[in-house]
Amino acid sequence: MAMNDTDRQSGRLADQVYERLLGDIVRGTLPPGTPMAELDLCQRLGVSRTPVREALIKLADADLVRILPQRGSFVAPISFEAFRNAQFIREHLECALVGEAVRYIDATSLRELTEIIERQDEAAAAGQSEAFYEHDEAFHDAIARLSRYVGVWTVIRQTKIHFDRVRHLTLVLDADHIPLLIEQHREILDGLANCNEAQAVAAMRRHLREVFRRANAVIAQQESLTKLRAQRAAG
Repeated sequence: MAMNDTDRQSGRLADQVYERLLGDIVRGTLPPGTPMAELDLCQRLGVSRTPVREALIKLADADLVRILPQRGSFVAPISFEAFRNAQFIREHLECALVGEAVRYIDATSLRELTEIIERQDEAAAAGQSEAFYEHDEAFHDAIARLSRYVGVWTVIRQTKIHFDRVRHLTLVLDADHIPLLIEQHREILDGLANCNEAQAVAAMRRHLREVFRRANAVIAQQESLTKLRAQRAAG
């Protein structure tokens, strides 16, 4: 059966609702344990129940929402297993990307990467965590474009949702490590500037493992905060 205009509109709305809720969950605006009542979401987003329901099912398929019979839907806790899998994929693919990027580095690319790091440093100094995160994404995106394997970065972005949940939580709960992350970006840039594949790959691996190293403590802290939030709500 051909899709009619109403079906298409519903599908587009469901995609928009999904992207909005996905962003809120990844950024921690909707923390683990947050109720995702359909009616409340409809009122907040100004849409009907169908696109909200479709978006929640899609989020549940991505292990970002738990739909419990007779209890409703809730934002899922951060899964260390899902994070570990995302870390494995990202580390192996991004190390390969930066190794390829060494082959194409030039003055223009070095200037672009340097400027991104400078903007990231400024965002950190101003306490602008969202801007810091955006510049972090821009740095890795620029390396992917330089490698000539932009499609691989698309794959990474699709698989790193759980990795990003931890990254955002780390920026909030463990902000003291931010200067180290910026310095690690400079080390990656040094490897590229030196046209040294081994140096660039090693620097990228250290950088990506830094978040992984802190993940256990951060996830445990998130669970404690979630329990405390639930206790206060119940009391």
